[in-house]
Amino acid sequence: MDKLKSFVLLDFVTVKPYFTGKNVLIFVAVALFMTVTSGSISSGVFVGMLLGTLFISYPFAVGEKSNMDALYVTLSVNRKTVVLGRYVFTLLLNVCVIIFVFVVASIALPIARAFGLGSDGASDVLLMGALLAALFAVVQAIQLPIYFKYSYTRAKFISLAPFAAIMAVFVVLTTVARDSEIANQVAGFIAGLNNSGLVVFAVLALAIAMFASYMLSLSFYKKREF
Repeated sequence: MDKLKSFVLLDFVTVKPYFTGKNVLIFVAVALFMTVTSGSISSGVFVGMLLGTLFISYPFAVGEKSNMDALYVTLSVNRKTVVLGRYVFTLLLNVCVIIFVFVVASIALPIARAFGLGSDGASDVLLMGALLAALFAVVQAIQLPIYFKYSYTRAKFISLAPFAAIMAVFVVLTTVARDSEIANQVAGFIAGLNNSGLVVFAVLALAIAMFASYMLSLSFYKKREF
């Protein structure tokens, strides 16, 4: 357990240099702008989770550059700890990003409503945020096994495919939202999700997907030689 905690902390130390004041200000500005102009927290969540998904690749990049995988072997850090630690790091990073986005949204949404934008209720805001977070979690579940199977240099190109898919989904959703009739149907569908057991099913499905991703990553990583 101590090695797992140390590994997770090491990953956070690895990405810390990228959380500069300039980068944080740029993120806050973009998240505020998109939330205010769209009147919806979903835009802010999209920006936050997009950056969070980019950050999970940084430990792999630094690890390859510094040959950290060989160091883990020297320090007797078993491969299961490495893989589990990277997934725990990803989970904690997602939580941090979501909390930060909701703090930014709490500032942006009142401004949006002052200009007559955004009419989502609190439950709709939370559900949309959760749906987007789940969507990015699926993308991460696809990306992580790719990073564990290949070197970062090779994997970074392959991992762009899930990004392309999620960008396409976001564009479609944005386009659909402009059609009031379709938007009302989507809103009704979301309300139905909010009042049914499908949410529980979705959470279980996501948990199973992440576990399957973890097992696949562990299988790939055990076969690599350093």
